[in-house]
Amino acid sequence: MESFVPTRTPEPPAGTRILNLEATSSLQVIERLDEGLATDSVVRLASHLELPVGRVLELVDIKSSTFHDRKKRRRRLSPEESGRVYRLAKVVEAAEAYFEEGGAARRWLSHPKVALGGKAPLAVSRTAEGADYVIKLLGRMAHGVIS
Repeated sequence: MESFVPTRTPEPPAGTRILNLEATSSLQVIERLDEGLATDSVVRLASHLELPVGRVLELVDIKSSTFHDRKKRRRRLSPEESGRVYRLAKVVEAAEAYFEEGGAARRWLSHPKVALGGKAPLAVSRTAEGADYVIKLLGRMAHGVIS
């Protein structure tokens, strides 16, 4: 009996590319977040978004002093903080998948939208529900639904 050999490699879970997170499944993402992300993940996300680290820390609700202390001591983010960083990376990757160009995605993420009550997608993405809503909004846009 022949064994099944997949013919293509599955796409990595959303959010892993930007953070350089080694995970091939959602379960592995959960494990990495539970272990805590390295502080470099925040720096990587800030660089990718072309934003100051301080602005990204505001978006993911991590105190600057806490972050810099952990960075200095080479300690990881808590699972909760890691989840917030990952959530923002997922939103960014969803925008980049839709716009297919990083600059356009960054501009879209940073400017207020009527569909988001006049708030910018990055600001709405501070909560899990907000991030989910932004990702769904991008999905509706991709399918031509007026949003």
